Amino acid sequence: MLLLKKLSVSLLALGAAFTLAACGGEPAADGAASGDVRTIQVTTPPTSKNLSWQTTEGKILGYEPDVLRAIDKKLEGYEFNIQAVADSAQETGLKTGKYELNVGGFYPTPEREEQFYVPKEPTGRSLIKMYVREDSGIESLEDLVGKNISPFTAGGGTLRVVMDWQKENPEHKLELKESSGDIPYAQRLKEIDTGKYDAFIGPANLGQNEVIEELGLKVKETDPIYVGETIMLIYKSEQNEQLAEDVTQALKELREEGTLSEISNEYYGEDVFQYEVTK
Repeated sequence: MLLLKKLSVSLLALGAAFTLAACGGEPAADGAASGDVRTIQVTTPPTSKNLSWQTTEGKILGYEPDVLRAIDKKLEGYEFNIQAVADSAQETGLKTGKYELNVGGFYPTPEREEQFYVPKEPTGRSLIKMYVREDSGIESLEDLVGKNISPFTAGGGTLRVVMDWQKENPEHKLELKESSGDIPYAQRLKEIDTGKYDAFIGPANLGQNEVIEELGLKVKETDPIYVGETIMLIYKSEQNEQLAEDVTQALKELREEGTLSEISNEYYGEDVFQYEVTK
């Protein structure tokens, strides 16, 4: 279908060129302007529900895939080929140019902004919350002094956020431990329910509330302790500089129209854009 689409468009463009020549004009040089559609290889995580995941039937669902589809509808000169790819393969593929656009709940960092094109508009918000027993009385990080905190994923962004807070609040000393491997969220939440740990701190976009409800756990989430922006990464090439600008404009329009808020409510049960980004 894509081949027929491109062939039809090319014939139309050829006809337009003859018309312009007869009028003494020049045909458009820009691919999008002449009707050409450029396919962009896009990757998204396969197991990060509700951020992005792939079903057993092969469907790619989640907040970020739907944001990508909304962007694709906005940009007539592009067609996104969305694929669910493991994190390590995503990173390698983007660095080599095998993939041209990646999403995965990424935080902006100076290293990423130097290595890739980063659209000036964020894809969303990342909310870090605490998960505690309903009767714990824990509402803030200050309340965790002397408490047993579930181990953090080694080198993860959540640990960095809490360590930065600790540096700014040295009077509130927390006991922070790292895990040797990834611990499933269901297990972490069960350990809060049983009292093994007093709190689990992590991103709120990975289906924790669904786990709590399904397992009947006496666990609740707090207000966000940190609100960050999430970004997409685009392979740095001369051709993709325009892609980054076009994606920026599309994201801006989708945010202003309320589309991003609608997608957030669908997958997260709340509008992540209601929260101010932590300075």
